[in-house]
Amino acid sequence: MLTAFGAGARRVVRRLVALGAGSAFLAITLSGSVASASSTLTTTTTTTTPGATVSGPAAPLKGIASYLATRQGVVQVAVYDEATGATSVLSTGTVPQATASIAKVDILAEWLHGYDAGAVAVPGGIPFSIKYLMQQMIQDSVNPAATALFYMGGGCGALTTFNLLIPTSNTTVGCQTPIYYGWGDTTTSAADQAALVEHYAYANSVLSDASRAYGLGLMENIAPGQGWGITCGPWGSSCAGPSYAQPVPGVTVAVKNGWKYTPSCVAQDQICPWQMNSIGWVSGKGRNYVLAVLTGYDPAGPGLYGYNYGITTIQQVSQLVWSDLAPS
Repeated sequence: MLTAFGAGARRVVRRLVALGAGSAFLAITLSGSVASASSTLTTTTTTTTPGATVSGPAAPLKGIASYLATRQGVVQVAVYDEATGATSVLSTGTVPQATASIAKVDILAEWLHGYDAGAVAVPGGIPFSIKYLMQQMIQDSVNPAATALFYMGGGCGALTTFNLLIPTSNTTVGCQTPIYYGWGDTTTSAADQAALVEHYAYANSVLSDASRAYGLGLMENIAPGQGWGITCGPWGSSCAGPSYAQPVPGVTVAVKNGWKYTPSCVAQDQICPWQMNSIGWVSGKGRNYVLAVLTGYDPAGPGLYGYNYGITTIQQVSQLVWSDLAPS
């Protein structure tokens, strides 16, 4: 089941080209947006190597490695801090991360860029039917709406071409199969997802200011019950479901979440581990940053065990990032 949440680089300086093997921990901070390489890992759970360090002007990943050493799964975190212009990346393994519904943020960006290129006013010039599909896709995470936009927009080939503009160097767009619509099995990295969201959050040549505002507006008004993830911390520490964190004055969070059973698990039921993702933009109380947290192979269990396990991991990471970026 796939029913929920997914900017771009303004200053790409250099690319991360190597990851540690197996369960090795990786943490690195580079100037501008980065994209982490990925390779196949056959195990279904990984823990971080203790003693890793994080560098960077604001050390936005402080404490996260220690926390993730206590958690199952394979986690990637990327934080772009507007105050420093740096992106910090952390990974606990090299398993490719499936996007699930965070791919919808990418599909939306492709459409908005197309309207910008055609000098169509956004949102006023967008046909009602397309605008309706966009709203359904982002705010309510409706899969048929995403599938319609994905294929009317040219499918995996067109989205792959669009992603060259971001660029998302470690994202492979999922294509249709005889039994699946494809986009939810797109593989990516947290750095790529942070680069994508940067294109919504900050001025750039790919999306106009009007398109950016429209996209952020949709992500700032996610349906009740879907607003977990990177909202925790910015909107306080009371983050339990089913309501999760609730908006607080002075802090804006634009968020999109994604969840599904791990694509490689054939059964696609509760015997499978989970993929849980949360991406978005946070602004307020002296902070302005983009955060992407991708968690693969959250442990299987009865009912929604892995789903809730992944949310817990993401929300604790988000609280730590919010605290780490507090103004001095």
